[in-house]
This record gives sequence, structure tokens and C-alpha cells, in this order.
Amino acid sequence: MAGEAASGSLPVAVIGAGVVGMATARALQRAGRAVVVLDGEAPGRKTSFGNAGFIAIDHVLPLCRPDVLRRVPKMLRDADGPLTIHLPSLIWLLPWMTRFALAARDSEVRKGVDAFGALMETANISWKSEIQASGLGELFRSCGALYVYETEAGFESGARERALQAAKGTAMEIVDGDRARELAPGLAAHIVKGVFYPHGMHTVSPYHVVTALAERFVAEGGRMEKAMVSGFDVAGDRVTAVRTAAGVTPVAAVAICAGRASGDVTRHLRFRAPLVAERGYHVMVEPTNVRFELPVSPAERGFFITPMREGLRLAGTVELGAPDKPPSWRRADLLVKHLKDIFPGVGGAETSRWMGERPSLPDFRPAIGRAPHHRNVYCGYGHQHVGLTLATATGRLIAQMMDGEALPPALAGCDPGRFG
Repeated sequence: MAGEAASGSLPVAVIGAGVVGMATARALQRAGRAVVVLDGEAPGRKTSFGNAGFIAIDHVLPLCRPDVLRRVPKMLRDADGPLTIHLPSLIWLLPWMTRFALAARDSEVRKGVDAFGALMETANISWKSEIQASGLGELFRSCGALYVYETEAGFESGARERALQAAKGTAMEIVDGDRARELAPGLAAHIVKGVFYPHGMHTVSPYHVVTALAERFVAEGGRMEKAMVSGFDVAGDRVTAVRTAAGVTPVAAVAICAGRASGDVTRHLRFRAPLVAERGYHVMVEPTNVRFELPVSPAERGFFITPMREGLRLAGTVELGAPDKPPSWRRADLLVKHLKDIFPGVGGAETSRWMGERPSLPDFRPAIGRAPHHRNVYCGYGHQHVGLTLATATGRLIAQMMDGEALPPALAGCDPGRFG
């Protein structure tokens, strides 16, 4: 895709054509800036392709915390758990896991809670604004979302997060198993509790959300280049151009929104982004006997069941690993088994399966802010499994920073330079 720049001035280069990159490009475009998006892949073909589709405004507690740290030995033993480590990646992961352990201190967890609280406050409204601005209405549903529990102990384990959500004003309804089965017909009889989020929203095709953003971006004068970034030209504390195999692009500013590949980009600019692959899987099955319209998450199993345009998507769990390793397809098999346990008789034949590398920093806080050494470089990466949720909020923040606005104080813990 190609188009004309919005003005005669130098463009802002957005590196990354996933959902965060395209949402950022759209926000900058509406702010009146010329924008070029650079990526070696077509829009939405990497991690943004296969997520669970849920706008998770309920997410306020970072994964990096003491109770999760205590589960690491179990993660090493249980390859079928909702949170596990890709064992062939273990040696590569050790430095990252050390940082993870340090970030599980209470003071660091609080930074994550503050940051996610501030980001989630704007996530829903940011998406609704983008849906209207980019004509995405047919791709989204506002049916709420339901988390279900198979044991009372599992339900009680979520008490802290529910308390944090309530303190942030998140609307929720605690329901018994019978009410959960009314909300999601077909749920297994052994479900004992649920939490219904009435304001939950999901997309019926995450991939088409990204391609629709890209199409609207180009239609309104944006420019797309399919090219990998190989370096930068720098003068003093400013980046003046981006280098790719296709040539040199002079720029007014840069936004790094390349997901897991952002670490490769930041090395050219002398700061670190220690991102691992939080490997997420999905399986698509035919929508046989599906009588519910909202995403359902069996919380103790750590995945989502989402009705989508092409069928029923089973997506989630966390497998921490090194980049570019072969998929562990038994994780996808596990999702199918979980569906049969949670929704007996629901879902037909498998139609496809996928694995994507969600970008995760060791403290599980995204990097949002100005880069440490260059005053015209801005960052928006490391969103782990809430990249879809926070894409439009991140884009807005980057656009506001380029206009001279300061970030909210609660996002101080998201400083891109915090890893050196």
C-alpha cells in the first residue's frame, strides 16, 4: 500500500505495522502529522494476527509479582499449566528471569498496578473513538465478558485483582454457576462461580482490525513501506533518518512500536529492551452448538473462548521462551482439551492453529515514553498479552507527547530507559 504524506513536512516514522503501530499511526495522522509506517511484514501478520480479541480493561495486576515467582519451580515441571517455561529456552531466559525476580518486589508491583490502572482508564474510550474514526463498527461487539471458576479456591485467588478493579471503578457482577450458565449456555455443570464484566468488548477478527486501520491510514494520506529497519542517522540528540534495505528515509521523529522486535531496534539507539517471547497459541474450531456471544475465560486455565467471524477461537496461556523457536503444538492441543472440559458438546472440527510471540519485558510493564538518548524518539512496546487492549491508548499517548504534553505520573514506571 502507498499513499501521499499528509503535509510537505518530514514524516514521523512508526516502526511496526501491528495493532499498536497502526493505532499509533492513526493517532499521529489525526494530530495533523505526516506519517510513514515501516515493517518487514504486511500489517497485522505477526502477533496481532491471532490474539483472543478481548479488550481486557479488567487487567490491572501485572504478571510479575511474588505469588507468580513462587510458582516458577512448578512452571518448570508442568508443561501443561496455564503459565509455563519453554524448556529449550531456559538457558537463554535466565538473565531475563533474574530481572523478573527483582521486579516481583512489592514496590515494583505497585508501579505496575498504578500504570495499568491509568492505562485501562482510557483503553475503552480510546477504542470506541478509534472504532468511530476508522469505521470499524462491524468488527466489534459490546456483549460483556465472563470469567468462570471451577473451584471456590480458584475464585478466591482472584480476590486481590477484583479489589483493585473495584477501586479503579471497573463494573463487575459476581454470579453463581447457574447465572454463569445463563450468560453462556453450554457451560459445564461443575462451574461454581463467575465474574461478569458488562462493559467488556471484543473483536470478531483481530487481523481485520489491523488491516482496516492500515487501509484507512493510507486512504487519508499515510504511507506504508514493507522494509526492515537496519539503522538510523543521528545528529546530536535527534534521529534525522531511518535506514532500511530500500534506502534512507529522512524523518521528523520516530515511534518504536515493533512488538517483540523492538529490542532489535533499540540496540541501534543505545538502550535496551529485554523482551522475551510470551508465546501464545490459538486454535480455531467450527462454531458448532455455540449459543453465547461474549468471550468466556476459564480463569484457572488461563485462556479465552471467543466467538469470532470465522468460528470459535481458543486462545491464551503463557509460555515464556526465546524468540524464533518452533511452536510447542501440545499447547494448542491443550486448548482443545480445555474447551471440551468447559463447554461439553460445543465447538466442531479444528480449522486452523497458530502461535505468536507476545512482547514481554521482565517487569511486565510496557515501555511507553521518550527514548533515553534521543529527544525525538518515542516508544510504545512490551504490552505482553494486552497489546490489543492498550493499542489505541498507547497511540494517543505518543501523539500527545509529540505535541509536548507530559505523560500521567502513574506511567513513570513505564520509562523505556529503565533497563539501561
